[in-house]
Amino acid sequence: MKTQGFNAHTKYRILQHALKGNNISKTCELFGISRTTFYNWKAAYQKFGIAGLENKEPKKPKMPNKVSKAIERDILAYVEKYPEDGPRRIYYELKSEGINVGETGIYNVLKRNNLSKKEQRIEYSKNRALSNRTNRSLNKKIPKFIDVEKRYPGYLVIQRIDFMGTFDGIGRIYQYCFYDTISKWAEVKLYNRKQDIDIWHYFEVKLVYLLDTFNLTIENLVTEREREFLPYFVKGDKHNSIIEEYNINHLFISPDETDIFNGIREFNEFLVKEFYNKILINEKLDSFIKVENRINSFMREYNFTNVISEGPNEGKTPAEAVLDRAIENGTDLDTLPLWLLALINSPRRGVKDE
Repeated sequence: MKTQGFNAHTKYRILQHALKGNNISKTCELFGISRTTFYNWKAAYQKFGIAGLENKEPKKPKMPNKVSKAIERDILAYVEKYPEDGPRRIYYELKSEGINVGETGIYNVLKRNNLSKKEQRIEYSKNRALSNRTNRSLNKKIPKFIDVEKRYPGYLVIQRIDFMGTFDGIGRIYQYCFYDTISKWAEVKLYNRKQDIDIWHYFEVKLVYLLDTFNLTIENLVTEREREFLPYFVKGDKHNSIIEEYNINHLFISPDETDIFNGIREFNEFLVKEFYNKILINEKLDSFIKVENRINSFMREYNFTNVISEGPNEGKTPAEAVLDRAIENGTDLDTLPLWLLALINSPRRGVKDE
C-alpha cells in the first residue's frame, strides 16, 4: 500500500498500534510501510502533532534560469529587431540596457517560443513586422538630459571603440577614444588584439586619475552603441562600480539617433589625417609599441597645444579649458603637478607629426 494513501488519522492509529504492541517491525509489515516511513511519521507527530501527519503537496522543482515575463518580452522584442543574433549577442545587448539575464535563460526563452534556430527567428521577425503590435524598443531615443545652457568640461563625455585598420609590420590597431564635447579634451588607448580590449581598466587607471587631478566630475557619459564592440563595454562588473562611485549618468545611445557624436567623429577624422595616415611613411614607427608611444605623445601635444576654433572655449587649448573649470571648482593651482602646469604654460606649437 502506498503511504500517500494514508490520511493523518490513519497514520496516527498506526503509530498508536506500534507503540501499544511495542513491536514496530510487525506493525510496519502489517500496514506495508518501511521503518523509515514510520519513524518519519513519529518525528513529525512529536514535533507538530496531528497536523504533522497531513499529506503535503509535493514541491514543484525549481526551474533553473527561469526568466520573468517582462524580460521574456524584452528578449522577443530584440529578436524581432535583430533575428540573426543568437543568445550570446542578445545577452550583451540586454546587459547594456541593464537587463540581467544569462545566456542559458535567453536560450530557454528562444526554445520555448520555437526561436532557437536563426531561420525561425527570421520568420518570426517577418511576421511581427506585418502586425501593428508595439513592443518595447531597446534603442532609447536621445534623452532629455542635455541642457544647452550647461557648457562646461565634464558635462557631456563620449566614448567609442574603432578598428583603425591593419598596418604592415605593425598589425591590427583598435582604438578606444574618450572625448569631452565642451573642452575637446581627448584620450586615446590603442590595442593590437581585440580580446585585450579592457575599457574600464583604462578608465580606472588613466581617466579617474585625470578627474582627481583636475578636481572634475563627469555628469553624463555616453557610450556610442556599435554592435561590434558593445561586449567590451559591458563585460565584467568593474564599469558598474566606477559609474556608481563617481555618480556618472551612463547611457548607451545608437549613433543614428542623434548628432551628439559629431564632435568625436570629427576628432577621429583628425587623427586619421594627422596620425594614422602618416604611420607608414614614418620608418621609425615599425612596431605596435612604437606606435602606441607615439600616439601618447601626439595626444599630449593635442590636449596642451591645439587651439579650439569654435564654441564656448574658442581660442583656448583643451587643457586650458579644463584648467579653467578646475579653478571654478576651487582647485588650488599649487596642488597641481609641476609637469602639468609647465605644459599648460608652454608656448603653443600646434600638433605636428614627427
